[in-house]
Amino acid sequence: MRLQEAQKLLDRCFTGTREGASRLHEPSDPRFSGRGGAVWLEYRWYVRERGMAEVFLKWDRVPSGAEKTAEATVLRTHLMGQSPMLSQRAQRTVEGGTPAPERLLDVLKGDGIRRECVAKGRTTVTVEHWDSTRPTALLDVAKFEELAAPLEAEDSTPESRHEAVQRLSAAERSPRVVDVLLRMVARKPSLMALRILSEWGEVQARQYLQRDLAALTPGNAADLWALTALDRRFEAWEALARPV
Repeated sequence: MRLQEAQKLLDRCFTGTREGASRLHEPSDPRFSGRGGAVWLEYRWYVRERGMAEVFLKWDRVPSGAEKTAEATVLRTHLMGQSPMLSQRAQRTVEGGTPAPERLLDVLKGDGIRRECVAKGRTTVTVEHWDSTRPTALLDVAKFEELAAPLEAEDSTPESRHEAVQRLSAAERSPRVVDVLLRMVARKPSLMALRILSEWGEVQARQYLQRDLAALTPGNAADLWALTALDRRFEAWEALARPV
């Protein structure tokens, strides 16, 4: 699909659905001109009931003004929280496509997330159900403390904290895990912990993300993009709590 066709598909599939944050369109924002890479990105955040559909488009970098002829290479929807309506709307994006599980990256195939993946020409269209991997049981106290220890330790390295966030959040989703992650990001920056907290809709973490945004070194366009996208995700969760 051409980029404009993919954008119109999203407009049709999610027509009448509230967007919880303003769209993030990389080529139109000069702050990200130094991010580099071979592709452009656009993010949208649709909200309804107790859920969110985070959608992103990817296309090859083209000169300014050439987007009309650009091909969308990826259209992907991340479903978070609980919203039957958003799930139905997202499902419309894959209708009429050719099943293409072979297009999924090998690294994704073992993560337990339920996905529908189709091809529409060169465009890979995917719907990911992120809550499908939600753990339901609590760890015993000893195992919980073992996994949480690097996040509580003052002398832990960024690498050990990154790994600990992944292991703990994959093993248990509960208020005590949220508390550990919040205490950690209050003390030290952690992009991985902010990703998990934003995925879970824990908007208390937004203040620490905005602190990290304000402290970024000028010219760090890659982290600026990542943190700005997470900030919009938090903003969209907050929009669910406001009356329409």
